[in-house]
Amino acid sequence: MSESDAKTRDQIPVPRAGALAAAALLSAALLVPPVAAHAQNDPPVVDGDTLVTNHSFEEDLAGWSVSDGNGGVAGEECAAALSVTTDWSTDGAQALAIDASGACDQVGALGEAVPIEGGVRYTAWADVTGEGEALLNLHWLDGDGDVLDSARGNADPERLRVDADAPEDAAGVQVELAATGAVSLDNVLISAAHTSLGAQINQRPQFFSSEAGVDENGRDVIWGMATGSEDDPGILIATDILTREVTRSVRLPGATGGWAVNQNPVTGTVYVGTYGAGALWLYTPGEEEAVNAGQPDIPAWSFAFNVAFDEEGNAYGGGWGEPTDGYPGASVYTFTEGEGFTGILGEMPLTDEANYTRSMGYDEASRTVFVGTGNQVNLFACSIDTNECENLAPLLDQEIQDSVQVRDIVMSQGHVLAWVGDATSAGNDWLVVLDVERTDDGELQVEVVDEIRGVAHPGSSPIHDDHIYYTKAGYEGWPLFRYNILTGEETQLPEDVVILARQWDIVELDDPQWPGATLVGINANGFLTRYNIDTETIDVEQVPDVPDVSRRINSLATGADGRIYSAGYLGGGIAAESPMRGDRQQSWQLGGQAEEMILHDGRIYQGNYPGGTITSFTAAELEDGQAPRAECTIGAGQNRPYGLLGVDDRIYFGSQAGEAADAGAFGWLDLDTGECHTIEGPIGHQSVDTLTGSGDRIFGGGNIFFAYTSLPLQEEASVLVFDGSTEEIEEIELPVPGLRAVSASATDAEGTVWFYAEGWLLGMDPQTLEWVHTEEVFDDHKPGSRIAGNYAQMTTASDGTIYGNAGGRVFGFDPAGTLRAGAAEDLQVLIDGAGPFLTIDDYGNLYTRDAATTLLRIVPQASEQPGGIEALTSSLEGYIESGDVAGPITNRLTSAATEAQQHLEAGDTTPAARALERFIGHLDNPKRPDTLSEVAQQDLREQARTLLADLT
Repeated sequence: MSESDAKTRDQIPVPRAGALAAAALLSAALLVPPVAAHAQNDPPVVDGDTLVTNHSFEEDLAGWSVSDGNGGVAGEECAAALSVTTDWSTDGAQALAIDASGACDQVGALGEAVPIEGGVRYTAWADVTGEGEALLNLHWLDGDGDVLDSARGNADPERLRVDADAPEDAAGVQVELAATGAVSLDNVLISAAHTSLGAQINQRPQFFSSEAGVDENGRDVIWGMATGSEDDPGILIATDILTREVTRSVRLPGATGGWAVNQNPVTGTVYVGTYGAGALWLYTPGEEEAVNAGQPDIPAWSFAFNVAFDEEGNAYGGGWGEPTDGYPGASVYTFTEGEGFTGILGEMPLTDEANYTRSMGYDEASRTVFVGTGNQVNLFACSIDTNECENLAPLLDQEIQDSVQVRDIVMSQGHVLAWVGDATSAGNDWLVVLDVERTDDGELQVEVVDEIRGVAHPGSSPIHDDHIYYTKAGYEGWPLFRYNILTGEETQLPEDVVILARQWDIVELDDPQWPGATLVGINANGFLTRYNIDTETIDVEQVPDVPDVSRRINSLATGADGRIYSAGYLGGGIAAESPMRGDRQQSWQLGGQAEEMILHDGRIYQGNYPGGTITSFTAAELEDGQAPRAECTIGAGQNRPYGLLGVDDRIYFGSQAGEAADAGAFGWLDLDTGECHTIEGPIGHQSVDTLTGSGDRIFGGGNIFFAYTSLPLQEEASVLVFDGSTEEIEEIELPVPGLRAVSASATDAEGTVWFYAEGWLLGMDPQTLEWVHTEEVFDDHKPGSRIAGNYAQMTTASDGTIYGNAGGRVFGFDPAGTLRAGAAEDLQVLIDGAGPFLTIDDYGNLYTRDAATTLLRIVPQASEQPGGIEALTSSLEGYIESGDVAGPITNRLTSAATEAQQHLEAGDTTPAARALERFIGHLDNPKRPDTLSEVAQQDLREQARTLLADLT
């Protein structure tokens, strides 16, 4: 733009209150958006975007009218000054063109009133190009449409911006684009300082447990537990096996989902073991609601798994708990309807080497409960008469014993059918077939009938006519196999079951088209398979009309298109939010649970659980219905790639181990070859949860918690340094003893590497690998007994500010100022009590999770309190102390700043403005022998000009 900022400000004065007398009154639809509840002492959070009408002029000038640039009515000479153009735009195909020339030397475009929340700080933007000058004005309106006050933003050659506080009694705002000369403007946007953008991934839920049973009418149904979220509870769903109709859906408040659905064969009650809010739930078919029966008396128990029932209807259940909180290990509770939790089966724990009690089965003939454990293979047989248990795992092949878990047990006709392995259905799972009985003196006799390798999830069906049915890995289409329990003969049937069912059941349907026994199962996506054993009829169809749920956001990234991408928990799903345009939000039922996402060379890369895979996608691929592209698998027993970093032709990863490993990994995906290069345990028994780069080096933060199922083997975390030129790794000790995790990292504009570790802010010189900053910034904000891999994040903004999110506390600091002052004096908490994750859009706005399923936007500059004269004088003092300002100019600058401060404290803005003008003049004209570094000059000048603009 050709003219000066000062001249533009003189030409376009701030409109006076009441200057919009000709503006239309606010309509009845102009309602105040509600303010969402948030953590104590946090700022107000506005629900939903403030949507500017026709913000990108795709509907020509609809919603906009010509003004004088001051909020008033334009003269006749300006009637034709507004038009649309297709020569330039930043959103869509058209933009606003303003031609203020000749007699019409200043003109504006006044937008329709939109509702806002009074007393909240707002920011507006507009993209601009052209030879003229343009400004962005906001006019605050009361409920009657009268102007209360107005605010004016900056003049910028590319993007206009204004930050202002809405009056307490404001109900709406009008945006005005004012110009002198010829300019084009587009993409007019507004945001509150803190905006809750609503649930992102609203999709059909996935089922993670099921069992065939009957409803209150004796109808054959599949009971399935559909996964929800903390904000949108899981749903117990009954599906008619014959019609595939959903006949009942029951919400379980507080429960995210359930890995166990079992119907009591004696009472008919449906038992659901939940997680999120771990509990045992009971549902009586036909009732409107389920009943929360609570938790067993097992320390730190917080996660329910399968339930088995004896012939009297007594229940035996498994679960999991956090070992760092005191969970003793794999244990089994007992429960009786009408009495509640009645005790523990066997010892508590059965073993302290395994934390999951995953699978249960009951054999009536031997009066034995069979218990399978996870993160270590154990198969306990517990007598309900003597309360004594013995471990059958030593009877199994050593390779099976060395595997990960006994994931499922089917007890049928005196046989234990246990699915054992790594539970990936990739060939490293076995179906163990045991024949069991008790002698008259109570001794359990066990024969290992077979160990069938390669059986896929969930293992076996019950026995029918001496046969069992299952699927196997390594075959396209998941063909069905039949196995003769007496002869050991296995036969591949010509039918493909297509799915990996949550559970295989055999039922007898009251329908002549399905005579005799029918194998049934439903998978995670609700596809129901029915295979009639007599007729060999098979069909596979998805159950319709399953109610949608909002999924928990599990990671965030900013895409190449500027949108904010979310990935869902467990069931996956991907959503995209357009900044300040919530009406464009999209979601796709694609992808898995991404623990981390990053943008690199136009693609978003994901680190996925389970199995530690790397995938990637583009927006165009999602639009075409393509699932994220599989890139590679990390291997080495890794499960959760929390750290991702793109550098040149590599995607570096750091990961947390799965149940079978005791160390994380570091490595890279070679984008040229598509191969993963994995280094297991690069810094001992630690995870590598965060990555950043500086120069030729990659820096990784360690975490002593290498897996969610185990206690740590080290006492302190460290930092990994990988030299990209030599591919050598060096481990650096932390400057603070006893820290357990380095949870976030970022690199500043000068290359200094910053880490966040349990309230400490640490800076490292990337060349010398020496610690250059050590400061405890949050002594009141510490993680719990186990530090998750996604506990904290940091990112560097284009203006050099580093923003972080540590356990929901979002903050920002100036790394250069921190190093200069020796302390993060300017560190500011933008919000406390948010969710995890952090990404930044092209406008410099931050995004994090709010609650479980919703996205929260923070406009940092609008969130911060104005720096004011105090910040200016403080910065000046810091530069003097560092030597960036020295010599006679020190006194001149100090005198002018002090005078400005005194006048402002007295309320005298005019002499304060004159003092600031002298301050800027001294900066612009240093003299010999003055010392004034370029950094100090630019910073102080910018602060002083901002203050002066606010005053004038």
